[in-house]
Amino acid sequence: MADILVEITLVIIMVGIGMSLTFNDFKNVFLYPKSILTGIGSQLLILPLLSFCLAYFSPLNVYGKLGIVLIALCPVGTTSNILVHLFKANTALSISMTIVNSILSPFYIPLFIMLAVSFFVGESQNITMSFSDSFTHILLNVVLPAFSGVMINRYFENFSKAVQKPLKWILPLLLLIVFSLKIFFPTGEKSCSPLSLNEFLLIAPFVLMLNIGGMYGGFFIAKSAKLNKASCLTVAVETGLQNTALALSVATVLENSCEIEKPALVYAMLTFFTAVVFLLIHSGLKPKDIFGTPR
Repeated sequence: MADILVEITLVIIMVGIGMSLTFNDFKNVFLYPKSILTGIGSQLLILPLLSFCLAYFSPLNVYGKLGIVLIALCPVGTTSNILVHLFKANTALSISMTIVNSILSPFYIPLFIMLAVSFFVGESQNITMSFSDSFTHILLNVVLPAFSGVMINRYFENFSKAVQKPLKWILPLLLLIVFSLKIFFPTGEKSCSPLSLNEFLLIAPFVLMLNIGGMYGGFFIAKSAKLNKASCLTVAVETGLQNTALALSVATVLENSCEIEKPALVYAMLTFFTAVVFLLIHSGLKPKDIFGTPR
């Protein structure tokens, strides 16, 4: 039941985000592809390298190390789209990166996971991901809702403008509901031992370094590419904030999946808040400014 509520809420959020965009916003992303190429390159280069380094030097067992690498390989979806929208960064770029990643991830996630399994566990394991399942999920939860919102904005412009002000309050509230459901009502068929305090304290520094290192790495690469501030913030969030639900899903096909999942669980508890703090610091916005006119 919690999963259904999360999916419905995310769809509503994406429709609301789409109502603040036009087709020209997406057209510009692909006509001037430097921003999206920088973002995708940042995700595919920085995070895997950083995760392997952190995992190698961590005191975790081999399955915990594998769990850290797994997080780095799972690009985020709607959560980053929402945060980018709320902090007035480049929402069209964020959604476009989500779509491109949904196409690429079924190919590169198994490749990197097999490499990590071979490196840390010492044996190879054949892993596959369904391209159709991955893309269908993004299509239903991101692409179609956002497209619907853009269409509403185009053909019912007065209505779209009228609801923008209440949406500035409704969308953060819906995001809080989604986050609460994911934390307090987790789902899954397996019965794993609960995460202990000692495990949390052991894992937390490494997933935080992965998260914060990813955000700052993406941010400085985007700045080096001379992207504007909104796009730099977007690349940073897209690079540093990962999809723990996807990580947990991939973990189910691996041996000792309960141990592999634990870094993702700790990551989910902490990194939403670190992303918000990062955006507050580098966007120059105050909390009250978040409810201003979307860009």
